Amino acid sequence: MIGKRYFLPLRMKFLIVFVLLITVPYFVSGVFTYRKYSSDVDRNTRDSTLKIMEQMNLNLDRYVKEIDRLTQAPLYDQDVLRILLHHSGSYDPNLYLPIEEYGKINLFLSSFTSDRVEIKGIMIFTNDGGLFSSSLNSIKSYWHSEQNEWMTDVKRLSGGLVILPPHSANYYVQPLEVISIARVIVHPESRVPLGIMKVDLTMEGFQRVLSLVDFTPNSRFFIYNRDKVLLYPFEYSQHPDWAFERVTHSTPDTIMSTVYSNYSKLTLVGHIPLADLRGDAQELTNFTVIVSIISLIAAFGIAVLISNRLVKPIRRLQSHMKQVQRGSFQSKAVVVTHDEIGQLTVTFNTMVDELNRLVREVYETRIREREAELSALQSQINPHFLYNTLESVNMLALHNEQLQISDIVSSLGKLLRYTVEKQERPVTLRDELLFVDNYLQIQAFRLKNRLHAVIDIEPSFEDCLVPKLILQPLIENVIEHALKKETVTIKITAHFQNDDLVISVTDNGIGLTRQQIQDIEIRINSRTAAQYGQHRFGEENKGFGLRNVHQRLKILYGDNYGLFIDKEVNEGSSFMLKLPV
Repeated sequence: MIGKRYFLPLRMKFLIVFVLLITVPYFVSGVFTYRKYSSDVDRNTRDSTLKIMEQMNLNLDRYVKEIDRLTQAPLYDQDVLRILLHHSGSYDPNLYLPIEEYGKINLFLSSFTSDRVEIKGIMIFTNDGGLFSSSLNSIKSYWHSEQNEWMTDVKRLSGGLVILPPHSANYYVQPLEVISIARVIVHPESRVPLGIMKVDLTMEGFQRVLSLVDFTPNSRFFIYNRDKVLLYPFEYSQHPDWAFERVTHSTPDTIMSTVYSNYSKLTLVGHIPLADLRGDAQELTNFTVIVSIISLIAAFGIAVLISNRLVKPIRRLQSHMKQVQRGSFQSKAVVVTHDEIGQLTVTFNTMVDELNRLVREVYETRIREREAELSALQSQINPHFLYNTLESVNMLALHNEQLQISDIVSSLGKLLRYTVEKQERPVTLRDELLFVDNYLQIQAFRLKNRLHAVIDIEPSFEDCLVPKLILQPLIENVIEHALKKETVTIKITAHFQNDDLVISVTDNGIGLTRQQIQDIEIRINSRTAAQYGQHRFGEENKGFGLRNVHQRLKILYGDNYGLFIDKEVNEGSSFMLKLPV
């Protein structure tokens, strides 16, 4: 005996799941959180410290790039290059710098120091011993190689950026201890060294870069160049306790992070005391416990609200589904959310619309089928009666020696025999052309000399299979709309385009305007035939021939095939039938 199954509402299921998901992780995490808190703080602090150090390194690279652009500025000033090229000869201890040259380069260099307080000076050392600077009074106008050993490191990189550690600058009137960024100035075309450009910096620039990130009060940072020589802080540069090997040695009470820049070749070392990071650990733990309890209570209340909010759209959708089940295909659910439930509601509405469309199409199709059956019944005539009647007329015409009437009646009989067959099957292009020829014979009798037809199709094309009655509507369209006072020539041609057969019907009639071409394209591509009102018995209903041909080809072969209008013809009009071979 099968036991009774108890139904648990979806809202209650959501509440149970929410309570379990909130409560169980809370108690489990509470047991382990305190035990692992210290180690997690250390690990997270090391990770965040490394990220902050990387950000500081990016700021440092950005600062070095700004200075680096200054060292490349002479390459973009033709006057400066011309002066440096003039002084690119060998060293001359008795060199004299013209006031005009010194003034031009001084003005050029001074423009870079107007808003950079950390730049002590910008100098250009020429090959012949000249010294141009951004300052007129505090810098000498010449230099000596024995007093500037730093030039060896700069020349060694042959135009590369060099960051020099704190050193004595003897070219100042009062020698200073500076840190510098320098490079050899190489002519951009001849690649000839023209001198050295050097930017002397104070410690303020590095302090500004490092102060952008807020660390603990006891944190310390050090900057070393490519040779592991201390650049910052300046005052520790000669102290052995701050050598690179000792500073990068980890200690249990300090987090040490090292970041290297591939651009500037600088190494940034940071020391952050763990005591600064653990000072508020207990306070943070107590605060976390209080917040967790309050959050747990609030979470239970939110769980109730969320469960109601989740279930309400589902119940509403369920109600509309029942209406559709009862046969109401006009029922639409309101989309109130954009989550999966909202997407399900949109899909449901789409499904209902599609069902409604399919029902409507089936209903309309049945109506059209009944109308077609009625039309077929109304137009049904015994073919043998027509054949016998036409044969009698033909015999009477021959008896009275009316040969032209006999030809017309004979052609009409052939047309009827070709069209009366109801089976929709392909025919050869040869049979279709014979039908068109008979049709043209009848029209030639009616139109006298106003219509001339040329069928220029190679015999190799005549065995291709085509649908029945696809050419006659195009001929009829020319007769109805393209005739003029003079003779109109209709030319029927065919050619292969890739693997497709293209049959062209071209005339030299009155042609088509752009608006007429647009109207024809809209008509032949419409899904349903346009209604032109009711027609009485014997009235002619025009306007469907081209559309029927186009729609038949699309239904048989796909959307890439059908009837197309050649818009490039200069005279008359040209229609093309495209179908697969």
